[in-house]
Amino acid sequence: MSLHRRTLTTTIATLTAALAIGAPASAPASAASDPSGARKLNSTVLAPFQVAVRRGTVYWTDGFAGTITRLGNRGPKVIAKVNGEIAGVAVSGKKLAYTNSPNKSFQRLTIRRPGRKAVVANLRAYENNHNPDGNKTYGIISGGNACARQALSEMTGAPARYQGLKDSNPYQVEALPGGAWAVAEAGGNAILRVNKRGRISTKAVLPRQAVTLTQKMVDAVDGPDCLVGVKYGFEPVPTDVERDGHGNLWVSLLPGGPEDPSFGARGAIYKITKRGAVIRVSRGFLGASNLAVTPGGKVYVAELFNNRISTLRRGRPVTVRSIARPVAVEVTKRNLFVGQFAKTNQSGDITGPGGVYRFPR
Repeated sequence: MSLHRRTLTTTIATLTAALAIGAPASAPASAASDPSGARKLNSTVLAPFQVAVRRGTVYWTDGFAGTITRLGNRGPKVIAKVNGEIAGVAVSGKKLAYTNSPNKSFQRLTIRRPGRKAVVANLRAYENNHNPDGNKTYGIISGGNACARQALSEMTGAPARYQGLKDSNPYQVEALPGGAWAVAEAGGNAILRVNKRGRISTKAVLPRQAVTLTQKMVDAVDGPDCLVGVKYGFEPVPTDVERDGHGNLWVSLLPGGPEDPSFGARGAIYKITKRGAVIRVSRGFLGASNLAVTPGGKVYVAELFNNRISTLRRGRPVTVRSIARPVAVEVTKRNLFVGQFAKTNQSGDITGPGGVYRFPR
């Protein structure tokens, strides 16, 4: 039962392998590596953690290769290569922003501007200095006992009840008005705002994800029976942030703790209003690794562990497209673009590439 996460890119890779190339029993039976009805735009990418489309041009990251690729009329072209992990990419006019973790002690947002020096926002330094969720309490909320406290401490390597830690893992990024950018800080459990000069502020901290542990959950992590009935607050893990046409931000969320299906479909979608209210819109997602939002507010979610792209109908997720290992989704007026994670075996070794697909809406 992991509370203190590795980088999200590593977590996704590990869990995909653990799930035997991402095929939980609850996945749609029609899910396939090469889905019907789609055009494959790329067949060599391994970890397309984000896909972005601007004015008909498609961009995607490859978290394993540390690259950003642009697909134009002349085919794909790598337009950025960095050291370390790369996850999010967003384009606004002629500006391009991406999140990057060159090493364990430096996480950043880079804003590239044609003909000018790039702006680099040091997100790790902001987390160390401000720790936006430092006043939030995680761990045992109620029902605790000496046995449960000891077990949880041994299982997690941390106290059974603790305050928000200093942890940075910037994942996705979205363009905002005025040259600013929103960043889904998966390690810091928050949505950050970075202005055009690289100054960072906190837009919102996501709520802890509480669950009352059942016998089935405890058995799934080989825990003692004294954990049954304990109410535990897991850290929220924002995986993407998108802006609709009304100025609201939408966030996809992994629920912390076991991110695979062993604790059930606990992923969620939140909306952050222009006034800063944080509202849960929907839950019940298996691995909500990314989302896309139309200007009118229609939401599409990449469910990594459910092998599908879903949308909301009466507040509940329903399947739109079936595809194995979807890790990213983007929407335009006529199409859905999906990033598919590479094939892996149970040891975590890559056995085949992923891809970038275009579906008609």
